[in-house]
Amino acid sequence: MSGSSPAGSSGGAAAAWLARHTLRLYPLAYQRRYGDEMRALLEDSPARPRTVLDLLRGALLAHLRPADAPAGAVDAADRVRASASGVLMCWIFFAVAGFGFYKSTEDHPFSLAGHAHPLLRDAHLAVQALAVIASAAVVLGALPLIASAMAQARREPSRRRGVVLPFIPVVVFVLITGGFIALAHAYGPGHSTVVGYGAAVVWGIAGIGCGVTCVLACRTALFATPTPASRLRVALMAGTLVTLAMVAIAAATAIYAIALSLDASQLAGDPNGPFGLLSVLASLILQVIVMLAAGALAATTAVRGWRAENQTGTA
Repeated sequence: MSGSSPAGSSGGAAAAWLARHTLRLYPLAYQRRYGDEMRALLEDSPARPRTVLDLLRGALLAHLRPADAPAGAVDAADRVRASASGVLMCWIFFAVAGFGFYKSTEDHPFSLAGHAHPLLRDAHLAVQALAVIASAAVVLGALPLIASAMAQARREPSRRRGVVLPFIPVVVFVLITGGFIALAHAYGPGHSTVVGYGAAVVWGIAGIGCGVTCVLACRTALFATPTPASRLRVALMAGTLVTLAMVAIAAATAIYAIALSLDASQLAGDPNGPFGLLSVLASLILQVIVMLAAGALAATTAVRGWRAENQTGTA
């Protein structure tokens, strides 16, 4: 029987949409040099889930190998913009792992273990304090850029759409969260555990999607807005502080995981996460891996930003 089913057609459309947006995760030099060619290839051949995975792997390798980037495609100021938005993207994924750490260690038995073992308590407090510092740095670094974008939108109404777009994913995520909270209250404590875990997974995926979409919209607005070099420097400094906090949080989380396995092995072996598929210790190890990967990528991005900043200052 010829023809594709509606499910297959919708799956192919979703893969094509993801593939097109995955191209935006590549460094700016690759986007400007190869973006049109890659978009044409995606239009000529059907995208599959494997295509999206290959593009994600290519984007990661492109960020980790800055020396291979096409020369002359991006000026120094745009490299600073790319670094600031790149650190913010890393922070989104890092925050997901940080939220996982919070959920893994929020129950009362972990508080009791912290009172009994000072290293557990101190590592947990360090994670919380550093998370507050990093979040404040994100806000302080973004405020001057938001002010520039809004001032530009007031002068040029045609730019208002670009300024508003980054807020839409935030509003969507707030509405999704409100919907899940309302459903939880409606069903009460008697709802199925499987349903609750499923809702948590859907909420988490929605949060990641909204966060990534927000950062990409911010990146687009940042590149479309003339911004004083001093404000870009402030954003880069804030991004560097966020990167240092990410590395420190990852170290504190690793210390917590080691101390938990040594001092509270029973808690470390308890089931954790959606559907209880992992132990607490396995969840913490996974969180540390994600944190270290995000921190390493943010550090690479920040270093490239400072090199570009030095070139701007020299010019």
